[in-house]
Amino acid sequence: MIRTVRGDINPSKLGVTMCHEHLSVDLGRIRNDDDSTFGYSQLVIDEINFAKELGVQAFVEMSTNDMGRNVNDLLKLSNTCDVHIIAPTGFYLDQYHPQYIHDMSEDDIAEIFIKDLTVGIDDTNIKAGVIGEVATSKVMTENEKKVIAAAAIAGKKVGCCVSTHCQMGTLGHEQLDIFEEKGMPLNKVVLGHIDLSNDVEYMKSLMDRGANIGFDTIGKTSYLKDESRADNLAQLIKEGYVDKIILSTDISRKSYMKTFGKYSGYTAVLDKFVPLLKERGICQDDIDHLLIKNPSRIFDIQ
Repeated sequence: MIRTVRGDINPSKLGVTMCHEHLSVDLGRIRNDDDSTFGYSQLVIDEINFAKELGVQAFVEMSTNDMGRNVNDLLKLSNTCDVHIIAPTGFYLDQYHPQYIHDMSEDDIAEIFIKDLTVGIDDTNIKAGVIGEVATSKVMTENEKKVIAAAAIAGKKVGCCVSTHCQMGTLGHEQLDIFEEKGMPLNKVVLGHIDLSNDVEYMKSLMDRGANIGFDTIGKTSYLKDESRADNLAQLIKEGYVDKIILSTDISRKSYMKTFGKYSGYTAVLDKFVPLLKERGICQDDIDHLLIKNPSRIFDIQ
């Protein structure tokens, strides 16, 4: 089953999915700007609808407990736009962690995740459907290691996906080592932002261990040109890795939204990136794996 903010659905009902997104987020308190703060508003409704008009049916929210997660916003957006939204539980990079994380054990943190997944988030009955985005910096801190371990414990117990943040695509193997140590099935792990590594052999080495990877910063061309992403992804698909890759745009700032003209927002995958894949000989069945079949498997709680 897929656990959405409106309740559980059959995986076959999920549809075209953006697997790593931010629809309601507040990073402004750390970044000291309001570009990274948005939620239920006409702006976000419009942005979701731009993507919906192109065929997007579902979003996986990745704004964690310490990134301003607001499940009431998510429910209102889901109802207003009539799209599926999967809510998260998790903790982000060390500098965002609340003080109590420093004092808790990995088992204590795992219990927070399990409660969110099985009982409800905060004082609501809205349940999380994914653990993420649990994160590592360029150098993994002890607290980040503890949170990854807690995510592995909870993910294994509940049978859900754990989705991560790899800073500029780094430390994928180090994250997988922790998941393996805790017995988390790697086929339910998504290593986030691996597209930013721009290293096909590294990508293959992660998937060869059984994990899934995210090409999930599509449209963020200030980090990497989408043509380079498409070249790398087309090579991976042609070498047989299509079953282990998901797509998304990771819109974490208002300035990335389509409304403001410079970027394509949540539409970047379908509007700009899929045509690049087709130019490189990728067929519709492979595209359907990336957008529909892989998300329905990965986010299926078993």
